[in-house]
Amino acid sequence: MMTIGEVAQLTGLSVKALRLYDEQGLLEPACVDSWSRYRRYTAAQLVPAVQLVALRRAGVGLADAARILTKGEPAEDVLAEFRARVMAERERQDAALAAAWAYLTAPARAWDLREREVAAQPWVGVVLPMDPETDEETATEQANEAFTASWHALAAVGRKPTGQCWSVPRMSEDGSVLELVCCWPVAGPPPEGWSVPGHTVMVGETPAGPELSVAWRHDDQAPMIDGAAHPALLALLAEVERRGVVADLSMGRQIVTMDETGEGSGVEFAVPLRRRDQDTPVS
Repeated sequence: MMTIGEVAQLTGLSVKALRLYDEQGLLEPACVDSWSRYRRYTAAQLVPAVQLVALRRAGVGLADAARILTKGEPAEDVLAEFRARVMAERERQDAALAAAWAYLTAPARAWDLREREVAAQPWVGVVLPMDPETDEETATEQANEAFTASWHALAAVGRKPTGQCWSVPRMSEDGSVLELVCCWPVAGPPPEGWSVPGHTVMVGETPAGPELSVAWRHDDQAPMIDGAAHPALLALLAEVERRGVVADLSMGRQIVTMDETGEGSGVEFAVPLRRRDQDTPVS
């Protein structure tokens, strides 16, 4: 019989770890002296002890180790499950590292930033509450349905949209719900009483003056962090700061860009600019 210290020397396990594994039923001693409470182990117990060392150094948790060493489950099956979890976690970490790099390098990347002069543009929109639990595909379908419903409602009163639609993400007035305002440019306001069934309607006008935009393609989309702004938008804000002006994010327009086939190929985000010391746009 061997003492706990001798087992520790032969296996690489600490005395503290051996006591813990005894308490958890992973590696119980062959006997415990009733008077001194000293633990005694047999030579045969060195095998599962070293196997436990190997499993722990591979990162296998105590619960999985117990499945193999004390519950008799096939090691191949348990380790296959563990490997699958490790690979999934590795993919998650790789994605997180890629996102971290994208955000760290966003200000220095050569994003497609453009400044342009725009005329005042009347618009109408419908308000779409955004459920944070809704997946991206469903949210896109809901936005497309809102755009389609408002387009047909405008056409029905002789106010067909005059150009490309856009959306404006914003918080509700009480700050409790994220909303998406789905907007169409129009030549003038719709008739009084105009509505879109099932939706809250808004009307407004984008200001005349300069605006700064940034665009990115879907096939070159930077990794993102859930709930955080796109790295391109951060680059736009850094450029605004560099110029010493203010970007009115409440008037920011998110526009889907199209390829030659009419399919959505990317996103453009544009914001009006004004000086810090005045409310008028930058001239």
